[in-house]
Amino acid sequence: MQRVPPFKVEWDAHEYEHRSRSGDWFWVMGIITVAVVIVSIILGNVIFAILILEAVFALSLFINRPPETVHVVVDEKGITKDHMRYPYSTLHSFWLEEHITHPKLLLRSHKFFMPMIIIPLGSTDPDRLHRTLSRLLPEHQLSTPFTERFLEYLGF
Repeated sequence: MQRVPPFKVEWDAHEYEHRSRSGDWFWVMGIITVAVVIVSIILGNVIFAILILEAVFALSLFINRPPETVHVVVDEKGITKDHMRYPYSTLHSFWLEEHITHPKLLLRSHKFFMPMIIIPLGSTDPDRLHRTLSRLLPEHQLSTPFTERFLEYLGF
């Protein structure tokens, strides 16, 4: 890799878009959960029913908490999101999703269990960030994974 002079681009952003949910949303999720649990018990899959109940309980704890603010730093050594550092040697490419309501930096990683890293852009200048990252990483068109888009659509 080529030697890059020192630089630093940093910003703060919310870790996710907070949505207020009505009581109807919680009723619908509860009805769906109970239906899935009952069907899984009828079909003899009690462990799956327990897993669904645990997952819904965990989501109910998580869903109402306000998003935390993450601090992101892009420098010559890598990209840091809060206390997690992603060196450029572990990253394959990047893409900036700017034309959505909450712009994001998408990073494709070489890691098997974490192939896509999504970082909210917050109030940073996307053009400056693009100029900076294009010197260090190749730019490939990436998109937000289907599961994340589906969960955002459902209101999670």
